Amino acid sequence: MSQVVIGTAGHIDHGKTALVKALTGTNTDRLAEEQARGMTIDLGFAFLTDDITIIDVPGHEKFIRNMVSGVSTIQIGLFVIAADDGVMPQTVEHLQILSLLKIPQGVIALTKTDLADKEWTDLVEEDIRQLCQGTFLEDAPIIRTSIANGSGIGELREILLEQAEKVQDKIDRGFFRLQVDRSFIKTGFGTVVTGTVISGKLKKGDEIQILPAQKTGRVRGLQSHGKAVDSVKLGDRAAVNITGLDKSDLWRGAELVSSGWLEPTSQIIAHISVIPKTKWIIKSKQRIRIHIGTQELLARVILTKKSLKAGESSNVLIQFEAPAVVAMDDRFVIRSYSPLDTIGGGIVLDANPKDTVKSQKLWAKELSIEPEKRYLQFIKKEMNNPRTLNDLGKVFHISNQTLKAFISNNKLRTAKGKPLIYSNDNLNKCESIVTKYLADFHENQPYQKFMKGEELKKKLNFNNNWFEFVLSELITKGEVKQIQSGYALVNYCIELSDNDQKNADIIEKLINSFNYEPLAINLIAEESTLPIKKVLELLHVLKGQEKVIDIAEELWSSRLKIKELSDKLKQYFAKSDRLSVAYFKDMTGLTRKSAIPLLEYFDRQKITIRDGNERLQGKTP
Repeated sequence: MSQVVIGTAGHIDHGKTALVKALTGTNTDRLAEEQARGMTIDLGFAFLTDDITIIDVPGHEKFIRNMVSGVSTIQIGLFVIAADDGVMPQTVEHLQILSLLKIPQGVIALTKTDLADKEWTDLVEEDIRQLCQGTFLEDAPIIRTSIANGSGIGELREILLEQAEKVQDKIDRGFFRLQVDRSFIKTGFGTVVTGTVISGKLKKGDEIQILPAQKTGRVRGLQSHGKAVDSVKLGDRAAVNITGLDKSDLWRGAELVSSGWLEPTSQIIAHISVIPKTKWIIKSKQRIRIHIGTQELLARVILTKKSLKAGESSNVLIQFEAPAVVAMDDRFVIRSYSPLDTIGGGIVLDANPKDTVKSQKLWAKELSIEPEKRYLQFIKKEMNNPRTLNDLGKVFHISNQTLKAFISNNKLRTAKGKPLIYSNDNLNKCESIVTKYLADFHENQPYQKFMKGEELKKKLNFNNNWFEFVLSELITKGEVKQIQSGYALVNYCIELSDNDQKNADIIEKLINSFNYEPLAINLIAEESTLPIKKVLELLHVLKGQEKVIDIAEELWSSRLKIKELSDKLKQYFAKSDRLSVAYFKDMTGLTRKSAIPLLEYFDRQKITIRDGNERLQGKTP
């Protein structure tokens, strides 16, 4: 059996601590003030067996914060009600909290039965059944107990052991996470924190991140159930001795987390519910208290509607007043700012939304509370920039095993050669976007043979891996062709009008007539009596037909003449090692003004290598 955590709940002075002592032999009131006042103030811990921990929580309304911290990680609720008092205010509030946190199972202990007669005790039991109707405790066993005479203690212990056997293992999120419920300095050891491991595994010597302080420490030692161990895992109660940190970095509410999995956030999107039969109405921008894990945070709730009344629920944006540490699907309790009442609870849908408030409210309206539907919504939202398997795990805060099952269940795919997760629907939509951009480009630039790849990528705003994958898929499907460093629709070809064909012929003839001399665009426009814009269009058509080439910005030459000149250079270097500018001028009959741009072009093509004022043979054959 994995380790199991039981948490007490119930009104002050209903005998929770005494009951735990009777079950375990441990007095969980460790503080002098607690023992003097006879009242639990902070969390207490005891062991029912080597595998079962009991967390004893305070019952007084002033210490609800501590109570929520204690029950946030439990698997079994031990709901305690005194027979002489019956159902009291904190009885009701504690049940609400356990229900809001979705505690899966529980046992009801009816204490102090020696102080009430059977008839009264029967009435109290009826009240309890009525109170628990519709909750996780609706069919829970009620065990009548008395510390004074020991009745029911053995039966309760057996029932708790039976319940522990039925506890389902929690799903491991794939990274270590412990919410600190206690921290202290131990002489000779340094800082020690305790908590329940709610995910992953931790070993001695591991490096660990502390949030929200965003500091890193190293694990010096580990204990579980009072024994030194080499590692702790999901479900274990653990004491962690950490080096390299001050106690001030590790207060109740801090978390120990595997590096890179969580980051402090100032806001979340959540689904919240207001408890039934409350007088409270939650209004937009209302100040509230959020109890999540062992943290208590002040926050404001931004609704997508005017207000939420008793029994109503909605997706909302929550803005924290201090950095919070949360993961997707964490559950929390909402309490009013003042006076302190439990008014609702919720579940985290997006642990770190990045958009504007307006965009977040729209996103909040869409988000599903069902995890797999929500994961698909995230993937659809990031359609243009799919994430890797590891990145998605860190967005959803789930293990690779859980993520792979989700991918398989929803027929998602991994891009060939790229570690990107996508759906066929996403790919089809992105392919349609690409082909539309190319179609628009061909319509607006009819004499451009292709759209440059960098220009297309900038317009699409795809990440590099996704851009390359989508284009490769379109090329494989025969919808797009790659031309040099650009792309065009596969069926696109330039068709010149009769008049443009005539003008293109004029430009080609003009360039050829200047032999090796490159021509500037303005000279071509002047000689052809065509507008510069039209000249540029036709030059690009001729370039696509491999008739002309741009050797420099705004300088054009005949491709045939450039090839001829390149061959001459190769012949020259077959006999000579160095080429001077003067000799190149003589070879071509050009002025220095025309010769230098040509030499620089040949340098770029690696046909020549510049060495001072001379050229050596380049690497290009």
